[in-house]
Amino acid sequence: MGIIVSLQETIETENESLFEAKDGSNIHITPEDAYSLVSVHDSLSLENQKKMRDLLEESGDNFFKVLSFCHERFIEED
Repeated sequence: MGIIVSLQETIETENESLFEAKDGSNIHITPEDAYSLVSVHDSLSLENQKKMRDLLEESGDNFFKVLSFCHERFIEED
């Protein structure tokens, strides 16, 4: 299952979930994190959406770097 499907299911069910990255890392995803990631993802161009998905799925480290960026972006918008 891809990362975006996992994120969307987390949002829809409002339950936390686990995602296994390609490096074997298990990533704990909260509904709030999923919402931030999907919102930023959907605002990007198709090319950048693919790059974001690839980073999120690659490793736990990359996932949390992207998540940190998304949280910063939400703080700027408030």
